Amino acid sequence: MILYTMMPQELIYQTEPSEFNRQKLITYEGIPLLVQMDEGQTCTVIRVMSSNPVHFMSATCFPGAKITLA
Repeated sequence: MILYTMMPQELIYQTEPSEFNRQKLITYEGIPLLVQMDEGQTCTVIRVMSSNPVHFMSATCFPGAKITLA
């Protein structure tokens, strides 16, 4: 398979299998998110998984945002 892209390889292929274990799909305030679990109940948003354009305009749920799960 040949992959033609300008993206660095590190962004396409994760280097450690343990990185996948820290990622979870959650729903936060009605928005489906792919997050990476940090310490305790804190996580970092990796991707907004919704197809609703309004969810992408949220001031609390954007890639890179730190959120706390209840």
